Amino acid sequence: METFKFTKTKLENLPPAERGQVEYGDTIVNGLRIRIGTSGVKSFCISRKRNGKFIRATLGRFPDLTIDNARAKALEMLGDVATTGKNPNVEKRVNEKASVTLADALDAYIKNRGHRLKPTTEKQYRAILQNYSGDWMKQSLATISRDRVEHRHKAVTDGSVWFGADKETLRAGVGSGSKAQADLWARALRAVYRFAHDHYRDEEGRTLLPDPPTLVLSTKRQWHGTIRKTERIRTHDFARWLNAVAVVRDKAEEGRDDVAAAICDAVEMSMFTGLRKSEIFELTWNRVNIGGRYFWIDITKNGDPLELPITETLLNLFRRRLKMKNGNEALVFPGVKGVIKEYRHVIDRISAATVPDPNPDLLQPIPFKWHDARRTFGTVAELVGVGSYILKRLMNHRTMRSADVTQGYLHFGADELLEPATRIERAILEHAGLVKSKKAIDAQLLSALGNLTDDEKRKMLFEILSQNHMQVKK
Repeated sequence: METFKFTKTKLENLPPAERGQVEYGDTIVNGLRIRIGTSGVKSFCISRKRNGKFIRATLGRFPDLTIDNARAKALEMLGDVATTGKNPNVEKRVNEKASVTLADALDAYIKNRGHRLKPTTEKQYRAILQNYSGDWMKQSLATISRDRVEHRHKAVTDGSVWFGADKETLRAGVGSGSKAQADLWARALRAVYRFAHDHYRDEEGRTLLPDPPTLVLSTKRQWHGTIRKTERIRTHDFARWLNAVAVVRDKAEEGRDDVAAAICDAVEMSMFTGLRKSEIFELTWNRVNIGGRYFWIDITKNGDPLELPITETLLNLFRRRLKMKNGNEALVFPGVKGVIKEYRHVIDRISAATVPDPNPDLLQPIPFKWHDARRTFGTVAELVGVGSYILKRLMNHRTMRSADVTQGYLHFGADELLEPATRIERAILEHAGLVKSKKAIDAQLLSALGNLTDDEKRKMLFEILSQNHMQVKK
């Protein structure tokens, strides 16, 4: 390597490297070098051998960085290397990690979660962090203190802080303060900070960030806590509700409103399966096996695939959907352009149709949000005595994270789930008055038997046993 006293004229006249890079050393500051590439770009750097290894670090480009300034920076950096033995490149990387911004940490969190994070969840995290902490996005995570989190959480609760939202975000419920929004914002911040706290470490594996500042909300008991909703369709309203769904669907079919008819069928399916909205609207025909009497959901909220039986009600529903299927349409419940997004207007029509005409009892419309069907399904399942493990599988609730070891040994497919699903289906239909209840049939049978003589009873019993015997022989 050629060395000489660095001067402006000499450095300006140095030619580009013919290939790779070429370096020249300064005779004034030992360890200061200038590196030139094939493009002719010239950069100051230091080079010093320490513990058998060469330590290199870039100082800046010439002529943006003057020779005098380059020598001063080189002396300072070389002095640090001599006294501490630390590589300045490593120190730079550590400092960059320690000063990571909220925006960069959010991007890293989303990238790290990959396919496990749904697009809707990513969108929600970005929206709520931007709307309630937009002024923090370019700030270092390390500067977000406990006091700042505590004060911002209160401000979001009071609705006194947000940084604007587009119409789509506002429809998603982000952009106006409330206790629920304050907790949602804090949970999003906590998730990102916890990830960053573990992810960004120095060369020796030590964390570079303070403990998550959202801990203050726990230690001071400032989480509001979300009250679980209890809305559902009551059993005495099943008849009105299912009749209203049928009325709106019939009108939609008469008016050739295929999307409204699809939404009505989707609503009915939600009542008889308890499936989530996205699981129904995104269901495709290649995941429906009518011959085998089962269908499956491959992408669920908790990530576990779900195989479910096709009961009689669902069989009729799928056959009805098949009649309305256009060509190679993939979706079971198609919208105009793919997956249905807007469905509230049809739900409102169904709710309005629950009021009879005339209305002597002054009945009120039955309100409905999609998750009401899931709560209704779970309630009916409990009423008919479906076991907790079966119900968890039908509703795709995961318990593997708990200490419930038994759950790990139980695996139910569509065949095993058909009987309990049918019991739930029958209970819904009985409450709706669409099939005669088993109790009513038993009561009628007992009443009829009570009027028979002993000889007539024996004769009837003999005929029943003979028929059963003949069926077994066949």
